[in-house]
Amino acid sequence: MFRFLVLSACLVGVVLGLTMTAIQSAGVTPILLAAEQYEVSDDAHASSGSQDGHEHGGQASHHHDEEAWAPDDGAERLFYTAVSNILAGIGFSAILLVLVNQLHERGRLSLTVGRGLLVGGLCYLVIFVAPSLGLPPEIPGTSAAALESRQLWWLAAVFMAAAGLGILILARGWKRGLGLPLLVMPYIWVPTNEGPLFAHPDPQSVAELTVLHHEFIWASGLTNLAFWLLAGVLCVIALKRLTGTMGGHDDLQ
Repeated sequence: MFRFLVLSACLVGVVLGLTMTAIQSAGVTPILLAAEQYEVSDDAHASSGSQDGHEHGGQASHHHDEEAWAPDDGAERLFYTAVSNILAGIGFSAILLVLVNQLHERGRLSLTVGRGLLVGGLCYLVIFVAPSLGLPPEIPGTSAAALESRQLWWLAAVFMAAAGLGILILARGWKRGLGLPLLVMPYIWVPTNEGPLFAHPDPQSVAELTVLHHEFIWASGLTNLAFWLLAGVLCVIALKRLTGTMGGHDDLQ
């Protein structure tokens, strides 16, 4: 069983990573490249006297180190993006395979395509939608709160969303009500940056960056939705092959 789960996670992760890379190349990467054209150096901000986008109350936002390594545009960038997506796909697939297998063994989940889509949709809500309600996806040049506080908040939001939805779906009777406070709790405080969203000195550039920012949120949302729906279906198919469960009726009410 363990060997099969590991092998399945690797195979599913490769498919997910390559699919994610293809979708990103078509819808997400062009937006990022367009936003990068508006990035200006810290010296330019200093000379224009517009430093609000870099420091707010001691909270640093997006600083770009010109000496930091980054893959070149084109094939090199595509390669490292694919590797990163494949590794993420393998990790998420491993977790999802174990979760689905446990639910199936306890009779709480049937191994059908419909249930795979449902599980993938719930993962999408937990991993992407819940944290994005507080911290939407960002394009280059966006002013933001300190990275550490955003990372901690993201983890808390994902954990609370997973626990809250899990209780609402799996608990019985009055215990289901305990899931609602967990879903709301992360939004009592969200680490946001005080000041304008973009610190670019040109108002026209700020307007164009704002449009790109909205497009990026939608593109990221749709890309992640495709990722998780496909992940749910592939994990169910993999486990169905292992257990030999016959497809057909959706028996989970």
